[in-house]
Amino acid sequence: MASRSAAAVMLAGLLALSACTEPPSWQKLLGLRINEQYPNYKVMPTADGNLKVERPGMPTATVDVAGIELLCRRGPKDCSYATDQMLTSLQAQ
Repeated sequence: MASRSAAAVMLAGLLALSACTEPPSWQKLLGLRINEQYPNYKVMPTADGNLKVERPGMPTATVDVAGIELLCRRGPKDCSYATDQMLTSLQAQ
């Protein structure tokens, strides 16, 4: 539970910080979250608004940024769930 709260707080903080300097980019925010959790993964934005994640020894994964954004806009509980599920799907299997 603490991990989910921390993720929501971090995401909210990043949104607030980015609002001061530039419009928020869900690609950037989620890319930062992935890099924090998995420093060895290479995260790249795609032209269609998603993220391409290269994982050592595993196939490249695509993150549906728009889908996560929709859930995050519903509230912190949904946002924590969406980001946790994204991170779980990216971990080594």
